[in-house]
Amino acid sequence: MSDTAETARSTTADGSETVPNRHVAFFTPAPDFGGAQRVTVNIANSLAARGHEVDLVAGHLEGEFVPLIDEAVDTVELDIPEVPAAGILAAIPRLVSYLDGARPDVLFASRTHTNLAAVAAGRLTGADVHVAITEHSPFTHQLTRKDRVTAALAARVYPYADDVVGVSEGVAETVVEHTGLDPDGTTVLNNPVDIGAIRSGADEPVDHEWLDDPELDPIVAVGRLKASKGFGTLLRAFAAVHERRPATRLVIVGKGTERDRLEGLAGDLGVADSVAFTGYTDNPYAYMARASVFAMPSKVEGLPTVLIEALACGCTIVSTDCQYGPREILEDGRYGRLTPVGDAERMAGTICAALDDPTPPERSRERAQHFSMAAGADRYESYIDAVADD
Repeated sequence: MSDTAETARSTTADGSETVPNRHVAFFTPAPDFGGAQRVTVNIANSLAARGHEVDLVAGHLEGEFVPLIDEAVDTVELDIPEVPAAGILAAIPRLVSYLDGARPDVLFASRTHTNLAAVAAGRLTGADVHVAITEHSPFTHQLTRKDRVTAALAARVYPYADDVVGVSEGVAETVVEHTGLDPDGTTVLNNPVDIGAIRSGADEPVDHEWLDDPELDPIVAVGRLKASKGFGTLLRAFAAVHERRPATRLVIVGKGTERDRLEGLAGDLGVADSVAFTGYTDNPYAYMARASVFAMPSKVEGLPTVLIEALACGCTIVSTDCQYGPREILEDGRYGRLTPVGDAERMAGTICAALDDPTPPERSRERAQHFSMAAGADRYESYIDAVADD
């Protein structure tokens, strides 16, 4: 247990025991664009607001989410050297030095390659720190040779972690299946989102003529423009929807390497004038809140934060039934419509059905409460308290 953490317990006026303050560290390559990084910042901020000593340890302190880090969170930049082919593994010596000096109760890491570095540092440090590595994506989805090599290495290394956290039941099951871990060695902690901040952002104005035009039905999607997000399927689906409903428009919010290809596909489909690629924005919620339908066409997910954010914005949702997460979040379709992965025709029909019969906004917002920061912080706090006392 940390020598620096304040672990004394106290009692409230009614005699109930409060949770002691802990020293918690979150390790990330950089707080840049992406769902896992945004979740890390959210959790760090939330725990710091509850009085815990929280460090955000970054290989490099740069990226879109740096301004979102609360002043109560201590930032530690390792400034890792560039070592050919090593990547984030080059951070291990400096991460060990950090652990030896700071001695946090718990070190959280996320994303497979970062997890490998955290496990190694946890084995090498002299500090008594609980290393909890987090998987946001299923182990079944290894697109590149590098992904497959990393997953094979994880199968050998993950058993040396103190715990493996899956953001959904499905993700945790794939980790067990592909690493040989005992199911008792995994924990499920859903990603929390800052619903208050989302609703505040949703009320802000947005500079796009389609989104406030009562004559139009904007379909909005948000995410990194990469192959696994399935935006090609959405574009094909939208072309079919637009043919039936000329008043529809498609707004895709996000950046990524697939943008040129997707813009070309929109042109080939004859819908370029009805599709907008906005690039990255730090407030996608203003777009979501003005959507007639929010669409998520992903091929694979872990627990897609963007769906939870869309619920918090009161959206009518159409999502692929990809592994894993959408079915859990939407409760088998109760809070949004599910369509098969890669089936543009079915997605088009489902979007049209959603336009005809939208989900009541209050129903979506009610479901989002399960993933609120308060609920998520409660889950993390209980977990941290349990493992720190063990």
